[in-house]
Amino acid sequence: MTRRTDPAIVAFCGSETRARTLGVLANASFPMSGYRVAKVAGLAEPKVYAELRRAVGAGTVRRTRAGYVLVDADLRTLLRLRVRLYWDKDWDRSRAGWASQTPRLLQEGLAAIQQRLRSNRSYLRPRGWKPPAGARELSRELKRAPAKDAALRRRARRTSKREDWAR
Repeated sequence: MTRRTDPAIVAFCGSETRARTLGVLANASFPMSGYRVAKVAGLAEPKVYAELRRAVGAGTVRRTRAGYVLVDADLRTLLRLRVRLYWDKDWDRSRAGWASQTPRLLQEGLAAIQQRLRSNRSYLRPRGWKPPAGARELSRELKRAPAKDAALRRRARRTSKREDWAR
């Protein structure tokens, strides 16, 4: 994904890295770590940390235990208008009704996964897969006696037979 920063803001800030770093902090609703700022801005971490140190030294950014915060309200307003870089959670929070939609979407995704597992039992193992020789020997040792399987089947319990596991 190509990210373009407003040339006027780049000229104002002195570099695109500084403009993006400050833009992310301006749009953040909570303190952000340097790592998170780098990921949102699409920049290399060392460059972001260098810009953050420079901004802390200049007094435009404050470092807290939770992360970095843009201090100057006027700079924040300017950058919010001209540089729009958001972390996904901030973007979701700004959308109406995101909290009510998330559980439904998760439930639909889980139902789709369960349906795939029900319809295709080999979903978890590729066709032709065999366990290594050592595992096959161990599984032979761990198999139950047929009499015990019969007793478990009468009590509707799980046996060592794979076809009984689907119940």
